[in-house]
Amino acid sequence: MKLGSMEYLQEVMKRSNADEKYRALAKGQFETYTLVLEAEPDKGVKEPVIVGFDCRDGEFVDIWQGAKPTLFTLSAPYGTWVDVLRGKLGATKAITMRKLKVQGPFLQLLKGGERVLHWVEILRTIPTEFEGDYAQYNIPGKAQH
Repeated sequence: MKLGSMEYLQEVMKRSNADEKYRALAKGQFETYTLVLEAEPDKGVKEPVIVGFDCRDGEFVDIWQGAKPTLFTLSAPYGTWVDVLRGKLGATKAITMRKLKVQGPFLQLLKGGERVLHWVEILRTIPTEFEGDYAQYNIPGKAQH
């Protein structure tokens, strides 16, 4: 599934909602997110990929493509997201190193660190196709637990 496609986002929602540990970690959280994967034309990523989701009390209730006002906006070059998804760069480290820019209540995001790390683990189980030069890092699928 192409990173950022509706098919991919639906799989993210399905796997996140089916994961008991994620749901327990996200219980009581009511947050909306926009993720901006910035274009890198020199690496074959011609257009930015912008997606969003709404998580309420541990459950994904909406997903979308394109920009919408949200509580958090996380943005980084496409390759930074690829590095996080393939485990080369930790999500928290990407934020602290300012490779991943955050708009929104920063401390609230950091408090949810364990939840975010577990969510990235869920994303790593999804068969993912990357664009341009990053296609060499495509993630083969893994069975759901």
